[in-house]
Amino acid sequence: MKYEAALTAEANETASDHLLQHIRKGERQEDLCFALWQPSTGAHRVTALIDRIITPEPGERDLHGNASFQSRYAARAVAEACRRGSGLAFMHSHPHPGWQPLSVADARAEQKILAPVAGAAGLPLVGLTVGNDSYWSARFWRKGQSRPDWCDKTRIAGPKFYTLSFNDRQVSPSPRREVLKRTHDSWGDQTQNDISRLRVGIVGLGSVGCIVAEAMSRIGVRYLTLIDPDRVEPHNLDRLLYGTPGDIGRLKVELAKDWMELHATADRPQITVVPLPAQNNDAYLAALDCDIVFSCVDRPVARDVLNHIANAHLVPVIDCGVNVGPLNRHGQFSHAHWRAHIVTPYHQCLRCNGQYNTGMVSAELDGSLDNPSYISALPKASRQEGQNVFPFSLGVAGMAVNLMLRYLLSPDWWPEVKQQDCQFITGQTRVINERCHDYCPFPERKAGGDRVKPSYIKQ
Repeated sequence: MKYEAALTAEANETASDHLLQHIRKGERQEDLCFALWQPSTGAHRVTALIDRIITPEPGERDLHGNASFQSRYAARAVAEACRRGSGLAFMHSHPHPGWQPLSVADARAEQKILAPVAGAAGLPLVGLTVGNDSYWSARFWRKGQSRPDWCDKTRIAGPKFYTLSFNDRQVSPSPRREVLKRTHDSWGDQTQNDISRLRVGIVGLGSVGCIVAEAMSRIGVRYLTLIDPDRVEPHNLDRLLYGTPGDIGRLKVELAKDWMELHATADRPQITVVPLPAQNNDAYLAALDCDIVFSCVDRPVARDVLNHIANAHLVPVIDCGVNVGPLNRHGQFSHAHWRAHIVTPYHQCLRCNGQYNTGMVSAELDGSLDNPSYISALPKASRQEGQNVFPFSLGVAGMAVNLMLRYLLSPDWWPEVKQQDCQFITGQTRVINERCHDYCPFPERKAGGDRVKPSYIKQ
């Protein structure tokens, strides 16, 4: 099992402001605080989701170059963790950049003092250290351990940007390769190092998903998870990248994997295929192992699953889709538009965005969504539109991939990442960033992790 940590934007800001307050003034003074976390358990990864910071009250910690806590502060934090059903996290700062090792004193405090009492909350102690460059390192102290399980990375998904801190000893960056020379030169070695180490999920390997997959292969992504239960059919061939008549009947994920390995620019690409629907428990857990997920689906249940993952597990989802209207009464083209949208706790969810509704989820789960008589009775706005062509798939796939890059590349001063909606007839792309409706339940699931799960996903 691998271990990671993810902070909400608010938790990162509160903790960083407190822990780095002295260092930012030019003082060589560390600081500390406690936090609460919920587990997010995937197939091969446990992530500590940190959303609540417990800052010290006067007299609860001592500053002497290093920093130490009073027992009453630890007791207050443990009591709060037990009351909320959360795990305990201990955070402190170091006046050095990058991923931080543990000093002997820090290890003793975490292992000998805090890890045993953190067990009262029923979850391991998670230790985190922030460097003077705001780079977070993290580790888990499971019961009885003399050494921690170091995390592979920490993640912060915010409204403007996605920040990742990697443990180079466990997840080494890909070496600079001649095949990626132009890519490195476009956005720099550091960004490419981050991209190469992302675990990217693609749910839906149809016309849009395969183009996204090809883009991931070309930009050097090393770790990919492909989720789709479908097989290639004859009507797919006019728009399915990689598909040939000889591939009819093959699983789409297997077809995509073969071609992605052939076109991969990353060293040692690792592509996991999951030929299951998103609501299958194994597919759900595989998606929870990802750092970012592309939603290239047209089914409401799959979108509901990914909507949940984006909010409850802090895994950004980039949803994309194409809508092509039926021919007009003269048998001519009527209209088309496509959109791409980032889903996080800081962006509008897919339900409020109009990509699906709860009635459609129920209809798919009971089988009536595929019943022709039921579909004909649906309001026009709720019907599934199946038309698409390869050029439109190219448009939305490119829009989605560039949204991912925009989210990863963004410095503080860039505007917030927003939804993009392209109208084919007018040639205009609208930029939208509405918020969720007041009654939407998804914002309340933020960083809830394993505590909240769609009821239709069975073990």
